[in-house]
Amino acid sequence: MLDIHAVSRHFEGLAALTYVNLSVPEGKVVGLIGPNGAGKTTLLNCISGLDHPTSGTITFRGVPIQRAAPHRITALGISRTYQNIRLFNEMSALENVIIGQHRHGRSTLLHSLFAWPYHRREEASINRQAHDLLERFQLGAVARARAGTLSYGDQRRLEMARALATGPRLILLDEPTAGMNAVETHALGEQILRMPREGITVVVVEHDMALIGQVCDEVYVLNFGEVIAHGTPAEVRQNPEVIEAYLGKEEYHDAPA
Repeated sequence: MLDIHAVSRHFEGLAALTYVNLSVPEGKVVGLIGPNGAGKTTLLNCISGLDHPTSGTITFRGVPIQRAAPHRITALGISRTYQNIRLFNEMSALENVIIGQHRHGRSTLLHSLFAWPYHRREEASINRQAHDLLERFQLGAVARARAGTLSYGDQRRLEMARALATGPRLILLDEPTAGMNAVETHALGEQILRMPREGITVVVVEHDMALIGQVCDEVYVLNFGEVIAHGTPAEVRQNPEVIEAYLGKEEYHDAPA
């Protein structure tokens, strides 16, 4: 579904990514791990159009996207969440999710001005779907609350609900469980596992190795902008380079099997 070939990204001579090769099969959950500064978010930015590679190619379902604008990439079926939460804080939780559905709307300004039946039906459907997504992430009770007043964990869940509202074929999750406790993390992991059953492929950047083991079919490991390992979560945990560069020897030996 997603193929990344020899992608590099340089910033004023500094290499953030160096000849990264990565493939994401349809219907799978693929993890992307590595220490801080390894290039994980830079890679997501290149996939989602917020940044562009210095060299290399990125294709999504056969379409080159390495130079495409973010709105074009969203229209192709790629959505994402962010390491630093990006919500419309003055808008309600419900409105944030409704905005995520904008690309599916077919009503014109004329339909809206004259409140044509088609527009009313479409608006009702969008609202119903937005409420369903909020309920899915246990946010129904705060639908009318301003996004900026929600707890950190609720904001994380709201951002994921908004990403799903775009109707993606591929979703990029950048540290979706940051700041969550173990119970919240496991619950969100169950939501991630649900996505492939709904036809959504997932790439997840995460530091929580328990979540990676819970949800991922395969994992890529970045270090200093290069892929140093690829395999199942179990295989990656046993890789000496990963232990040295990311997990740390003490953490590895102490980690549960």
